[in-house]
Amino acid sequence: MSDPKVIYLGPACEADTGDGRAWAEDDPWPTCDCGHQPVRYVLATEFDRITAENAALQQRLNAADQRGDELEQDKARLDALESNCWDIRFGSSPNGDAGDSSINIEVVGHWMDAPVERVIGENYSENLRAAIDQAMAAPAYPPARPEYPEPEPDADADWHMTPCKQGHRDVGAAGGVAACNQCDEKIEAATTQEAFERWNATHTAMHA
Repeated sequence: MSDPKVIYLGPACEADTGDGRAWAEDDPWPTCDCGHQPVRYVLATEFDRITAENAALQQRLNAADQRGDELEQDKARLDALESNCWDIRFGSSPNGDAGDSSINIEVVGHWMDAPVERVIGENYSENLRAAIDQAMAAPAYPPARPEYPEPEPDADADWHMTPCKQGHRDVGAAGGVAACNQCDEKIEAATTQEAFERWNATHTAMHA
């Protein structure tokens, strides 16, 4: 027997015999009447290989479980859309100097009493799933649009906004909209803070 990957050491009770505990490549020992069992030894390289294989299998199993959870969540979203007859509406707003547009998503429900159409879920980050999740958590009789609590004003925050692209300085932000009060230029966002930040990020300050 040369360089076996696995060897077996005889039960501990054999240590009391003159030969001590015998070893073999195959497992020739049944459990002893005294309760002692043979011990199985493997090479470190073999142990490491099996450990790595088990870790890889566990990783694949975890990924499959996560994928299964994601599919279950998507099924629940589709079931909610179908059972409630919700509409999905997409809109776009100019993204300032970037030269493109941002996509906003609305989930619209229908009621018998006014307003007959109500936005019950929305997202301004092009995340349809997030919009549907918000709709699924909406109250039975929601307002016309989702209501967001305005953040507490920060006395130390700098809310100075740069002029609009036409140079008008009469600009401001409120209710999730940063806009010029003299022309139609505006940027909408989920919160006033986000609209303010997007406005300043896409408008260059004008020097007097």
